[in-house]
Amino acid sequence: MVSPRRHTKGWSWGLGAVAAGVLIRSARTLRQTRAIVPLRQPRSGAVAPPKVTVVVPARNEAAVLADCLDSITGQTHGAGQDGLLKVVVVDDGSTDGTGDIAREAARRDPRVVPIRVDSPPPGWGGKVHAMHVGVEASGPPEAGEWLLFLDADTVAAPELLSRLLATADSVEADLVSTPGGPPAQPSATWPLLMPPGLQLIGENASPDGRGRKAFAIGHCILVRRSHYEKVGGWAAFSAIRNEDVAIATAVRDHGGTTRTVDGLDHLRTSGMDPFGQGWASFRKSFVAGTKGSAPTLAAIGLGQIAMSLAAPLSVLVGRRRRPVLTALGLLGCAAQGAAHAGTARFMRSNPELAPLAPVSGTLFGVLLLDGAVRAHRGRDQWKGRRSTF
Repeated sequence: MVSPRRHTKGWSWGLGAVAAGVLIRSARTLRQTRAIVPLRQPRSGAVAPPKVTVVVPARNEAAVLADCLDSITGQTHGAGQDGLLKVVVVDDGSTDGTGDIAREAARRDPRVVPIRVDSPPPGWGGKVHAMHVGVEASGPPEAGEWLLFLDADTVAAPELLSRLLATADSVEADLVSTPGGPPAQPSATWPLLMPPGLQLIGENASPDGRGRKAFAIGHCILVRRSHYEKVGGWAAFSAIRNEDVAIATAVRDHGGTTRTVDGLDHLRTSGMDPFGQGWASFRKSFVAGTKGSAPTLAAIGLGQIAMSLAAPLSVLVGRRRRPVLTALGLLGCAAQGAAHAGTARFMRSNPELAPLAPVSGTLFGVLLLDGAVRAHRGRDQWKGRRSTF
């Protein structure tokens, strides 16, 4: 029979091992953050600017679409030059005024092309199908053309597109992507969910494209059309809901170069707020990334909670004559806080709240468990459509 003391000692060393794992995990997060490319200045004009087709998928986005389209048509890229910028807005079966806003924008600016689709065909995800339709409606490919896929709940600064093109040229990338920055108003999503969420995504997809998967964020993806066609376009990812990572990985695997860039000062998103919407958005992404596997989501969620709490628990338990465990816990807390602060700084989200890393990490674990329950019950939906895998 195992004595209670030996049992407690074994449990303590197990806790210490997890705390040591926190150190490794945090170091990986900091390394991934450093791999993100800063946004470059616009090109000087020595090289003729390329044509860019912007595709905006929009489903029930009447509250935000006008601001998004105004920001796109106000880009410095192509200003005063015919044919360099085209904007295709795909109304994806909206039941609000999204279509009216798209048509009004087209009336005011001939570069805007409104398209309506009622629902995706069997086997297609709604957003992927809308982006596919947008590209098809833009016409045949042109030499040197780029495609920009932009969420309808984003607002771009006037130089965003010029800077993205300059960055792609500088690092010789065929696909660049940036998340959007936080909204102007206070947000609970960004300090509580964004750092652990980005950390988890970054553990499976690399910002420099060198990991098992290449990192990309669906808020904003700029890709050479030649590489888009090379990987089979969105039709190749018709049933995939984490289409951003999928297309970046495919471009990488077909000989292209992908990079995550820091464009958060030039792109803002309202799609993660209020808090309930941010929770649902992250849940949707992780359900998609696990193909709706409830056991996988549950395992990741429980692991996330364990990793989040291991370091502070090691400090508490180690106070009882276990200095090594206390030291591991303190190091784990420091590393956990540093990783949280680095990710929060990149996401423009309260790095001074890094001491709350165990709390936000645990909260994200609960989010994943929520996803597991919904996936098990077949109740996961996004914008009124049930998820299919």
